Amino acid sequence: MRGRYIKFKPANDKIVDIAFDATFRRAAIHQKKRREKANKKLAIYLEREDIVEKVRQRKISSHILFVVDASGSMGAMKRMEAAKGAIISLLLDAYQKRNKIGMIAFRKDRAELILPFTSSVELGEKLLKDLPTGGKTPLADAFIKSYEVFDREIRKNPNIIPIMIVISDFKPNVAVKGDYIKEVFDACEKIVEKGINVVLIDTEPQSFIKIGIGKEIADRFGFKYYKIEELSKDKLLDICKGFVEY
Repeated sequence: MRGRYIKFKPANDKIVDIAFDATFRRAAIHQKKRREKANKKLAIYLEREDIVEKVRQRKISSHILFVVDASGSMGAMKRMEAAKGAIISLLLDAYQKRNKIGMIAFRKDRAELILPFTSSVELGEKLLKDLPTGGKTPLADAFIKSYEVFDREIRKNPNIIPIMIVISDFKPNVAVKGDYIKEVFDACEKIVEKGINVVLIDTEPQSFIKIGIGKEIADRFGFKYYKIEELSKDKLLDICKGFVEY
């Protein structure tokens, strides 16, 4: 099949081009329940509704949403500065590439859309000029807010490539309503179903005791995962190269 694989869609009766990555991610969230019901042991339990096909297109716009932990944990300022630098660099070429960039920052008790999707360098510089840090880590609200932002954007333009880059030490301590870990996982299930490409950049400092859940989220939902303690604009841009031309 020709053309770049950009997203997936429900499979037709005649399956031609299976999106194996997305199919396995969709099936992954049901494995425990299916394994309990199965009469035989399998490496993975697939059902017809899991199967999705690749959507390919040569030229299409990418919508990249940076979701940045601005809480009071160590390294918050470095995360913000690295993200701001990468966003401005991406915006410099965004108009030519037809891409749009956005940013959500999360701190205290909520996540906030700081930069709506745009290709304007001027708007990016204006809205990202002053970004406060500090407070707790509402990771669940960050995933929920990101899903909502992409859901609105995909409804307007279903042909975009949705890319979500989460930068955090993944130590949630604020719930929207109840169990913040469950809320994170529930939001990730919706993100997988929507076909959003997710990259997790874990900045948790190396130690004998691991507190963050970044790797657990990545393994559970099939998200791309990078462990980077000393984050920089250039390292972020190198990661972006694997998902979008700029």
